[in-house]
Amino acid sequence: MWLFGFLELERNDLGVFCDYTISRYSLPYTAFGSSVLKSTTCVRFLKSNPAKMGDAEYNILLCHGSSKYEVVVWGAMTLADLASKIEAVTHISQASQKIIFKGKNLADPGVTLASYGIGPGAKVMVLGKKYDPEDDASYQAVAQIDNSCSAVEKKLNDLLPEVDSIANGYMEPHLCGEALGKLKKQLLGVNEEFMRLLERLDGISFEENQAPARQKRKSVVQRIQHLMERTDQVQENINHLIKSYS
Repeated sequence: MWLFGFLELERNDLGVFCDYTISRYSLPYTAFGSSVLKSTTCVRFLKSNPAKMGDAEYNILLCHGSSKYEVVVWGAMTLADLASKIEAVTHISQASQKIIFKGKNLADPGVTLASYGIGPGAKVMVLGKKYDPEDDASYQAVAQIDNSCSAVEKKLNDLLPEVDSIANGYMEPHLCGEALGKLKKQLLGVNEEFMRLLERLDGISFEENQAPARQKRKSVVQRIQHLMERTDQVQENINHLIKSYS
């Protein structure tokens, strides 16, 4: 539908009004009733063309219950990309999301926001329950292993002062050999405990919507691997000291 009005605006002036593109051009003469207006500017309102949104960034409003989140998107962004952004700001897993725009449930992850007509200033409704680690058995299993890791780390740290004492010559030489043998055995036990924790982590399975639990497992695995590297370094020091006191 075309809408016309008369405005005293400069020729070739372009702008955007809400989600409508305003195109202005001048007509030399325009009849209006019994009068003739010269150089009148005619304004036509065209609905925004989603295909032309492209990569230009703009803001939309995500509404989840009473919470509102303003996010930056672009026309070529897919619904899958938007779902990922929604998860980041609302903590609602993608598998649990329902994305609604103008009363329609958006379900095709490969369709772009431009194709759905989601333009600047659009309000998008989001339904779904926020992720709660307390309700995730897999997350809690990983957290329990993380606590066990802290206990094993304490065992490792408790061995270090005695190793340093021997290395600095504070222990009687005739006692060092036996002490180093015990430390080596204890250190091997610590390393085995770390290995068992890694095996337990490897045995935990996750669903698609348990991204936080998977990320937690990744961080715990990295922590254990770092501690095992420390254990190897202490083991090398003990082996070197054993040779010195043999």
